[in-house]
Amino acid sequence: MRKLLLVGTCLLTLSACMNNQTGGALLGGGAGGLLGNTIGKGSGRTAAIIGGTLLGSIAGANVGANMDRSRTVVIQQPPAAAPRAQGYVYSECAHIGNSGVRASCERGVSERNRAAQHQAERRAYQCSRNGRCN
Repeated sequence: MRKLLLVGTCLLTLSACMNNQTGGALLGGGAGGLLGNTIGKGSGRTAAIIGGTLLGSIAGANVGANMDRSRTVVIQQPPAAAPRAQGYVYSECAHIGNSGVRASCERGVSERNRAAQHQAERRAYQCSRNGRCN
C-alpha cells in the first residue's frame, strides 16, 4: 500500500509540471492499471493491468488534449454588416489546412500589418513636425 501511495504521489507531482495531455495520460494510465488489477483474476491479471494501463493512458491523453485546445474560434469571413463578435478572430490564412503553411502565412500578414503601421506613424510624425500632410 505504501508503494502505491508513493507512486501515486510521484505521478501527481510530475503531472503538475506538464501539459494537460501528458498529465491526463499519466493519471489515466494509473487509474486504468488499478482498474485492471481489480478486474483481472489469476494468470490474466497481468494482461488486464497492461490493457487497463494502455486504454487509460489513451483516454486520459485524449481528455487532456481537449483541455489544452484553444477556445478561440477562427472564421474565414467576418459577419456581414456586424461588428466582430468577441471570441472570434478573423484570419486571412484560415482557409489553409496545413498548420506550418498557415503559420507562415500568418507571419507574413503580421509583418505586412507591422510595416503599414510603421509607415502610418512616420506620415503622422512628418505631418505634425514639418507640416507635410498629404
